[in-house]
Amino acid sequence: MANDLDAVESDLRDIFGIEVCHRDPVVARFGLRNFLMPVGNNFLEVVSPLQAGTAGGRYLQRRGGDGGYMVIMQCADAEAAKQRVSELGIRIVLDTPQGANHGIQLHPKDLPGAIAELRQNE
Repeated sequence: MANDLDAVESDLRDIFGIEVCHRDPVVARFGLRNFLMPVGNNFLEVVSPLQAGTAGGRYLQRRGGDGGYMVIMQCADAEAAKQRVSELGIRIVLDTPQGANHGIQLHPKDLPGAIAELRQNE
């Protein structure tokens, strides 16, 4: 999560020599804009609030600046993971089945420290 998305993009490009591979317009529904950069077999995503007063903006204010906010972990079976977290009493805030791909975001108040997502990608 960053206040100045363009500056972070420039820094990462200059320091690591990596380029943006994707910008996801869907994150705007959460009051954010983003970019993704490939890092080996993984992706680094940086998001920034579109305006003050959003959840992202409040997070940056509480932190006192830029910092991590989310971890996405691959899983073999999203439906089984969904059942397990429900059994543990962990709330699911976003469930996005998309064909062979399926993401489940867990409520940050149930897992203090960050938003966790379990993702099955085929």
